[in-house]
Amino acid sequence: MDFSQIKEIDNKYSIVTYPRHNLCFSRGEGNCLYDTNERAYLDFVAGLGENCLGYKNIMLTDAIKEQAEKLIGCSNLYYNELHSLLAQTLCKDTAFTKVCFCGSIFDTLLIAATMIRKYCVQAKDPRNTILVVTEYKNEKYDAMQNDNLHIRTVKPDEAAFKKAMTADVCAVIFTPIQVEHGLKINKYEFLLSSYAICKSQGALIVYDETSIGLGRTGTVFAFEQYGIQPDIVMIARGMGGGIPIAAVLARGEISTALAPNDRISAFRISSIACAAAYVVISRLKSGMLEEISAKGDYLMSKLSKLKKHNFIADIRGVGLLVGIELTSNLKAVKVMGQMEDEGFLIDQTDHNTLRITPPFTISEIEIDRMYEALANIFAQTNL
Repeated sequence: MDFSQIKEIDNKYSIVTYPRHNLCFSRGEGNCLYDTNERAYLDFVAGLGENCLGYKNIMLTDAIKEQAEKLIGCSNLYYNELHSLLAQTLCKDTAFTKVCFCGSIFDTLLIAATMIRKYCVQAKDPRNTILVVTEYKNEKYDAMQNDNLHIRTVKPDEAAFKKAMTADVCAVIFTPIQVEHGLKINKYEFLLSSYAICKSQGALIVYDETSIGLGRTGTVFAFEQYGIQPDIVMIARGMGGGIPIAAVLARGEISTALAPNDRISAFRISSIACAAAYVVISRLKSGMLEEISAKGDYLMSKLSKLKKHNFIADIRGVGLLVGIELTSNLKAVKVMGQMEDEGFLIDQTDHNTLRITPPFTISEIEIDRMYEALANIFAQTNL
């Protein structure tokens, strides 16, 4: 089927919730995607960070094939070897006691909120408000509210946070990097001071890392960058190397708050998803984190040369998660399109920011190629 036929069918039958680029990919190999005309695009989007091991990764594809031939899934009514091994691998060498797997980012929020509420009830703690630290209104948090649980938001500002920490707050959710909102990074000093306030008031500390990507910052969890240990962490993006899987990890007494009859997610994790996640996490814990940090430093060293342009407002990032914020006179969506014309995929997000999230398998040579293409575009931009 050619691209025009695919577009015609898609436009007729699909409910589109994301604006489509005028591209259609038929296969991937290494760190490249190939369109229906077999043109290669060097991928610095990686499925919004999901495809963290690139394409046709031997370890990942072999694990998925092998598991598919054995057992795709049989629900969580029964024990499963891979499920158990994945849980062990995630919790091992961490402060977390137990993990609950699920199928989506939204599920992680429901699990965490239910866990917090049940923990407070069991401890006879009357507090019933969760404080969410964010600069942006997010409907996913509104959906968690009910008569027994209240949600309030506060900006990541020390004075505002102190004022918001009223006596009814039982837990605080932090998102250290606002990936979907201009890739804004919370200040180190704020995260440390708010952590101390939470500890002093006995409020549970929750880190929402679902959009950041497991391992993408150069540590398995982003909170490790700050020397902080939350009570709960939510993870999702990249965990299955492109196959949907998410998880909530908890430590101490709160990890036992949920019971077998607490049915939070209707979608059960398949054995294939567990097999994929096991490969990703095993790779992260066997040397890949050091590679991510080194490649992230190299990427930033190249991109920082672009700061000379007057239309660059800021370049920020951690590991292989980088944002280039542009001034209002140059639209990020235009630059993204120009890069696609040159055979490179980058993304754009809020605050007119280019977002760069390559696979962890990206090479320095490939980073050089992307940088040179972007530098040439900027050099030809007269503003």
